[in-house]
Amino acid sequence: MTAESTHDAVEDRARPAAAPRPPDVRAALLDSARQELGRHGAAGVSLRAVARHAGVSHAAPKHHFGDRAGLLTALAVDGHRQLAARLRSAATGGTAEAPDEPTGRIAALARAYLGFGFDEPALFELMFRPDQLHRDDPDLVAAGQGSFGVLVEAIDDATGDRAAREHPDRGRPHRDVALIAWAFVHGLVVLVRDGALDGAGRTASADPRDLASSLTDTFTAILRAGPVSARSRAPAPRRRRSG
Repeated sequence: MTAESTHDAVEDRARPAAAPRPPDVRAALLDSARQELGRHGAAGVSLRAVARHAGVSHAAPKHHFGDRAGLLTALAVDGHRQLAARLRSAATGGTAEAPDEPTGRIAALARAYLGFGFDEPALFELMFRPDQLHRDDPDLVAAGQGSFGVLVEAIDDATGDRAAREHPDRGRPHRDVALIAWAFVHGLVVLVRDGALDGAGRTASADPRDLASSLTDTFTAILRAGPVSARSRAPAPRRRRSG
C-alpha cells in the first residue's frame, strides 16, 4: 500500500459517517391511510390509527394534513392522478385496446375508467365523496380536472369537428357529451360495486363486469353514430289559422 492510499484510508476512517436520511413521514402516513381505507373504507379511517400503523407520533397527521379531511383529500388527489395516468395511457395507445379510431379511443378510456373503479373500490368511492374532503382544495380541483380533461379531449376528437360542421351556430357540445360519458361509466362502476347488475345480463350467471364492458361498447357505438340534434327531434311549430 502506498503512502497516498494509506493517507486516504485514514481520512475515510476519520470522516464522520453520513447522517441517516430522515424518514418521509408524510409518505408513510399516506401509505398507512391507503391501507386503512382499503380495510375499513373512508368512514373507518382515523388519524390515531393511521399514525399508529405508520409508526409515528399521534400529532404527525395533524401536522402534515391539518385534519382528517385533509388526509383524505390528499388520498383523493393521489387517486385522481392515478386515474388520469391510466386514462392517458389508454388514450395514447399505452394499452392493447386503444385503436387509432377516435371512438375506439373513447371505448379504451371507458374500459380504463371501469378498470380503475373495479381495482380501487374504496379509493374510487372516496374520490367522489365531497362530504369527506376539502372540496375546494386547489390540488384536488386540479387533479379532478386533469382526469376529466383526458375524456373531454377524446370526446372532442370523436365528435367535435362533426358537431361544428353540422351545427356551426351552436358550437361544439363536446363537454356535454363528455359529462354524459363520464356519468355513464361512473354509474356502471357504482352499479357493479353495489351488486345492482347481478343477474342483469343475458344469463343469470353473467359476470356484471362483462356486462358493464358490453354496455360500454354499445354506448361507444351510439357515439360513433353521432348525437341526434335537438332541432331534428323538436316537433314542427303549429301554424295559426287565419281568419
